[in-house]
Amino acid sequence: MTRPPKAQSVDKQGQPDGFEPPDAYLPQVLEGGYTRLLVSCRPERLAAVHRDLLAAVQGPWKVLYVQLTDRQQGQLPKPVQRVGVDLEPATVLAALGELEDLAYWDGRHQLWVRGALGEQVVLEELGVIYAYPDDPAFRDVCERHGLRLDPRAVTMAERDYVRVSFLPEADRQEARLVWTLGLQEWKG
Repeated sequence: MTRPPKAQSVDKQGQPDGFEPPDAYLPQVLEGGYTRLLVSCRPERLAAVHRDLLAAVQGPWKVLYVQLTDRQQGQLPKPVQRVGVDLEPATVLAALGELEDLAYWDGRHQLWVRGALGEQVVLEELGVIYAYPDDPAFRDVCERHGLRLDPRAVTMAERDYVRVSFLPEADRQEARLVWTLGLQEWKG
C-alpha cells in the first residue's frame, strides 16, 4: 500500500516542491546549554529509526501524546494532551508497531517519550525526531541506520510550507493507542 508521507514540503500553492528529507542528524544546543539531536530521515525509514532511538531510552517510560488536529474538524484551538506513566517499553513499542499508520504516516500529533534518566525522544507531526540529550547512544543509533552527521542539513523543520497527511484509518488507531497505553487527558 502506498501511503503519503507524514509531512510533505510544498510551494505556496500547496503543490509538492520536490524536497526530500535528508538521512541526517544534527547536534543542537538550546538555551540554557541543553543539547539535543535533530534526526531526519526519509518517510519509509521513520518507523525503524524512531523505534531504535526509543530502545536507547531507559524504562519505565512516560508518554505524552499531543493531538494537534482532528482529521474531520481541522486544527484544534488547543492541543489535546494525554499522558501515561510507568509504561513498559515493550508495551509502547508493540503498540507503535501495531498502530504504524497513526504513529509514522499521520501528522495529527506529536509523541513524546521520556525515560527514567530524563532522556527524551520526540516524534513531531512533520516526521522530524528530537532526541534529548545529545548522547552517544542516540548518535550510535543514527550511525547504525546510515544517517550522516550534518550540522548544515536542511530538514522538514526548516521548510516554509509543509502539508501534513491525515489518514482515515488512523482515527481508530488513535483511539486504540489511547486505550492500549491507558493515556489520560492532561489539562496542564
